[in-house]
Amino acid sequence: MLPLLKSKPQKNTLRQLFNYQLGQGLTPILGAVRPAQQALLPRDYNFDAHLFHAQFGSTHYGVMIPDLPEPYRYLSFASVISEPGVQITQASANLSAYSATDTATLVHGTALSSQSEAFRIYSVPQELKFQQVPFRVDFAEDASLYEDQGIYRLVSHLDDLKVDLSLTPTPALTWFAHSRWYEHFSVLMQYEGTITQQGNTVQVSGLCTLEHFKSATVSMLPQVLGLNRFSLPLTSFSYQVINLNAEEQLVLAFVGFAGQPAYTSVNYRHVDGTAIQYDHAYFEVTASKTEPLITPDGHVMEVPQSFCWIAHHEGKKVLDIVAVMDTPYCYGLAAGYVSSYQWTGTFQQVKTQGRGYIEFIDRR
Repeated sequence: MLPLLKSKPQKNTLRQLFNYQLGQGLTPILGAVRPAQQALLPRDYNFDAHLFHAQFGSTHYGVMIPDLPEPYRYLSFASVISEPGVQITQASANLSAYSATDTATLVHGTALSSQSEAFRIYSVPQELKFQQVPFRVDFAEDASLYEDQGIYRLVSHLDDLKVDLSLTPTPALTWFAHSRWYEHFSVLMQYEGTITQQGNTVQVSGLCTLEHFKSATVSMLPQVLGLNRFSLPLTSFSYQVINLNAEEQLVLAFVGFAGQPAYTSVNYRHVDGTAIQYDHAYFEVTASKTEPLITPDGHVMEVPQSFCWIAHHEGKKVLDIVAVMDTPYCYGLAAGYVSSYQWTGTFQQVKTQGRGYIEFIDRR
């Protein structure tokens, strides 16, 4: 059994210490954003696909809702278009009939969706269409994400799930990475529309997040010495979203490198445009499911049953929550899973509770 993931590194051996220090050294090169940098980064953004930029080779789009009414619980729309060449995204190479650069994966579902219904693989040149101005991406005839006069629309027509949502951007923007080779940001959105599943249609509204990254890929490296077949050892990942109420949202990002924690951030956003990356963030899986999951490409993955977030800012503890999984995991986020959970704890010294959305990958 592997050690439980957490933000505190293990330094019991020289190898563990070396891997931790290497990860800490590489994250700034990749552009990982620290709290003091947020206010200095651009407030404008675009959702252009990598095809419109010579320095990038992969794209991600994501729309995540953490607190839909029962029995839906969450909505995930998360894609990886063209393989970046890191361990947490490489399952598609074993599952797809297309090359890594020509493969796109999408997980799109709710708590009612089965894995076979939610997870799809596409040929980038044959089944995806891209438009730069105004922004638009189409996943065959299944789903479209596009801009319409400053409002973003997510419209999907899967066999078991039909979504028609309008996403209105707030000024609250969070950067996770910002460099020449990797740009990753998240925009707090207010959404409204309909979700239809299993013959029932529900009107929904609230807060969600719209995610995007563009990155360089290992396949872009020179072929000499096989560099273009190298796999960057980003071995674990979790991305989570919590809505505190109708105006406030929390977002967590955790990345592990070579089995050691490399980056943890907890971000607060408000519809008025406030966006704060807390000074100190901590994430820990406190218990795993009794039985590990077996991914479609045959990887045995231990997934959380419970975990915690803790955050401090300007010398004060602002967040301390415990979460317990209550929803089946659904495969399809890169090389891992999406799901939903219940959480309790304190925010700004006030007791509170709610529902959260989780993406989790552990490819150690």
